[in-house]
Amino acid sequence: MSIEKILSKKISFYKALTKEQKDEFWGVLSDYEKYRVLLQNQKNIGYGKDRFSVVEYGKHYDDLSTFKNLKQWDKENYKYQKAHGQTHLDKSYKLYLYGDWCRFIENKKLVFGELFSLHGYILDKVEDNLREFEDGLYPHTTKFKFIKNNDERNTSTLKTKTKAYGKEKELEVFSKFKMRFIMEKLAPKIKKYCLKNIQNKTYRIVNRKGTFDNYYQFLFSDNIALKNCKFETFLDDFNRLKGDPKDLSIVIKKFTKYGKNYLLNNFNYTFIK
Repeated sequence: MSIEKILSKKISFYKALTKEQKDEFWGVLSDYEKYRVLLQNQKNIGYGKDRFSVVEYGKHYDDLSTFKNLKQWDKENYKYQKAHGQTHLDKSYKLYLYGDWCRFIENKKLVFGELFSLHGYILDKVEDNLREFEDGLYPHTTKFKFIKNNDERNTSTLKTKTKAYGKEKELEVFSKFKMRFIMEKLAPKIKKYCLKNIQNKTYRIVNRKGTFDNYYQFLFSDNIALKNCKFETFLDDFNRLKGDPKDLSIVIKKFTKYGKNYLLNNFNYTFIK
């Protein structure tokens, strides 16, 4: 039973509404009412013990029962993305897991989650720390403004203006230098470290925990951990491999220190400009 059918069964006049009216009706429902509908829908469409589903587009997500484990699914995902022109991929499959949204039921509650690689999570955290580091080196403020375009569709373009107390150009050059470093040196280094040193581990990260609106990240260290997890018994398998997220702070600090030292020792505005 789909969300449409659930609402049609619960609300006598729902079928007679237009698409625009249905969208408006969904918008005025309370968080509790939306949650109850989504929970019922998950019970109907989810797979396995935890009523698991991946909430992304693509033919490889249609039937999770066709995959014997998450490694097989992730490898197919890698092949799918490669065939459709993604340029950030390894030459051969190691671990993809680029952040796929999922839902399932745990202790009779609907869970919103993201399947993500451990190295991707650590890179995000280090990148956040380096952004704060940049803010300390070049204090600045940025204003955002939407400018309407002169076209038939009435679109808008986002314009930004940054003030950095006379160091706007230097900040711009530093930001580009930082991004090249992250993409070309930091990201591969973190991935190589995680795949080599943290094997067959999973980590559950609490990003938001609410009654009707929660969000967790489910991290996998490598494709060995993926191989040991099945969609049919996702939570049982995941929890058997689960490590302490506090241990990851050591790795994040290690690469944050490396990043700061690299940027301080290798950036020279006078030379680069």
